[in-house]
Amino acid sequence: MTLDIVNNEVHSLFDQFTDLIQGQSRHGAWEQHITIPHGIGQGNILRTRIRPGMEIVITDVTYARDMKLRIQEACPLFELSYCLSGDIYCEWGGKESYTNHWTGNVLFFEDELVYEEKKAGVRNQLVEIRLSPQELFHYAADFTEKQRMECWLRRYKGNIDKYPNTPEIHRCVSDMLNGSYDGALKRLYMESKAMELVALFGEVEGYEAEVRKPFLNRDDLAKLDQARELVVRHFEQPLSIRELARKVGLNEFKLKKGFRERFGMTVFELVRKQRMEKALYCMEVRRMNVGETAVSVGYSNFSNFAAAFHKMYGYNPSEYLKMLSHRDAETE
Repeated sequence: MTLDIVNNEVHSLFDQFTDLIQGQSRHGAWEQHITIPHGIGQGNILRTRIRPGMEIVITDVTYARDMKLRIQEACPLFELSYCLSGDIYCEWGGKESYTNHWTGNVLFFEDELVYEEKKAGVRNQLVEIRLSPQELFHYAADFTEKQRMECWLRRYKGNIDKYPNTPEIHRCVSDMLNGSYDGALKRLYMESKAMELVALFGEVEGYEAEVRKPFLNRDDLAKLDQARELVVRHFEQPLSIRELARKVGLNEFKLKKGFRERFGMTVFELVRKQRMEKALYCMEVRRMNVGETAVSVGYSNFSNFAAAFHKMYGYNPSEYLKMLSHRDAETE
């Protein structure tokens, strides 16, 4: 099932999704609760509107078939999410993101077309905090603080970045899922927990770092070069950002941002590039079929391999094998 959504303000994604799936909806003063129709899946989604420009969405849904969304992010949107379980693929602007269990993501989009796919038969449990930048700036104490927040947001513009899953963050998410308050107290409690999560995220992602301090020194550059060598060496079974940061002696934020600045791509994008280059070798030289090639370059999910190959080369791997066969027949 594929849905097209134009997200022209923070709250419209939930509203349009509800209408498109014809979900059964219950409305309160601050909460909207939708039950997924049986033909689409099972479960529910709860949206708490804190105020215009800020909402919290809690999802617990298992889809009967792949749920595919094409979302035109037509308004500035800052989103902090935490996935307890799921299998979610996103693609936008030539970039990709995969999300599964116990994964925190942060994004800041202003004008992006995003493709999102949630796999059938997988329980999707997520907590999402959606804010307009202006609502986030309301928490700034003064103009200087607002400037720091703006700088902080620019780090994530046009990206979906993962952040560390700390015990404090996991506990905060658990509190949001298991709170026992009702009415206005619940709304106040959820807002406080949402901002606690934002604060915890800022703490692990270096919000307190000096904005004007030179970001990378000579030692940092050497460590980033070492990180690149490790990524290339282990691309079939890639190291996590946490493992990579620990091995080279950088914090995770400096590794992610510095890697992108130094090499013009993220760690994930380099892994994908190395995998796709080996995929060509496997099919051209070792004469592997598509399934064997996918496994050989580290993909357990064939559809993810095919999508990555198509994005890199412009055609599906099965089409490429046919081209090879045709070329070989012509040279015989």
